Amino acid sequence: MTSEQNWDFAPTGIRQIQREYTAYGLELEGSYTVNKFNFNGSITWTKAEISKDVINPAVEGNTPRRQADFIYNAIAAYKFGADGKHNVGVSLIGTTKSFAQDNNELIMPGYVYFNPFVNIELTKGLMASLNVNNVFNTIGITEVEEGSIVENTDNILRARSINGRTTSLTLSYRF
Repeated sequence: MTSEQNWDFAPTGIRQIQREYTAYGLELEGSYTVNKFNFNGSITWTKAEISKDVINPAVEGNTPRRQADFIYNAIAAYKFGADGKHNVGVSLIGTTKSFAQDNNELIMPGYVYFNPFVNIELTKGLMASLNVNNVFNTIGITEVEEGSIVENTDNILRARSINGRTTSLTLSYRF
């Protein structure tokens, strides 16, 4: 259990927060290697609840905003070439759905995005790396300021998203 006393300065006005939360969770992390193949991953499960709210008791029992039940990541990579100096792989990062605000009326959908990569050692100490972040250009919403959508009304939602697809090519030299 934890408590919070805070002020939220939002475009809709200043909101005082004075509440208590109860949360339980479990985090698993692992790594497995077979010959030239390596897998790393983690998953975090959280069960959180607003247990008491002095200012707004209507949200008691709700899930805190932006708190997904599960967040996870995994990296699979394969080493190849002389002495395994090169590698190719993919990472994935994901989350399950969560609520936009503490009233639990608007759901932000879960998402997973993939990031392939390849690293080639060109000469001793000189490495070329190609990385593509969010290769499928997945839309992942991380925050929404509004707490609901009202029917028969023009609704404007302000949201923050993960980055779209980006690609980088890097040359690095280690000495």
